[in-house]
Amino acid sequence: MEESKEKAILTAAIHEFAVKGFDQASTNQIAKSAGASKGLIFHYYDSKEKLFEASINYALDFSMKELDFKKWDMEGNLIEKLKGYCEQEFLFCKKYPDIYQLLIAAFTKPPKQLSEKLTNLFTELMAMAPEFFQKVIDRLDLKDDVDTNTLQVVLMSHYQFYSGQSMGYLKEHPDATIDELKPLIDQFLNMLAMSLRGLLKNEDV
Repeated sequence: MEESKEKAILTAAIHEFAVKGFDQASTNQIAKSAGASKGLIFHYYDSKEKLFEASINYALDFSMKELDFKKWDMEGNLIEKLKGYCEQEFLFCKKYPDIYQLLIAAFTKPPKQLSEKLTNLFTELMAMAPEFFQKVIDRLDLKDDVDTNTLQVVLMSHYQFYSGQSMGYLKEHPDATIDELKPLIDQFLNMLAMSLRGLLKNEDV
């Protein structure tokens, strides 16, 4: 399939799934919005479930490229840096609301027939967090007696708590705005700051 046609189909699918959910989404409307035949869509994606999976993967790849987590610079005040990156994520979600809504719905209320696959995918994404926090730890000027493995566990526990709180809130409030999640972000950053207090040679995190 031509890249432009694939992009048109997946963009239309992301919008349809984000707005209506998996069950109510119409493949006829997706085909119409993409300027493609329904037959062409099912030729490449076989089923509505496969199209949904492809939409999730496309949305994730797009998100990773736009946010580019691996290039985040942790130099300077860590808490301020993380706050800035959280704000960057907020701006991304506001700029691409369909992608945001689709991913939240996929991981909080996945279609039953895709629940196991999406749960496994979410687990894989969560597995990226230790690498991120190791990068954080590596740039900290820690006191000599601080055990970095224990600190890694502490930081991960904060992240898992924050992630659980956020996903739980979004599951209960599927129409929540990005701004409603800011108190959870602030709580997460405060927890990080408190955990690092007394562990650094220079207390300016």
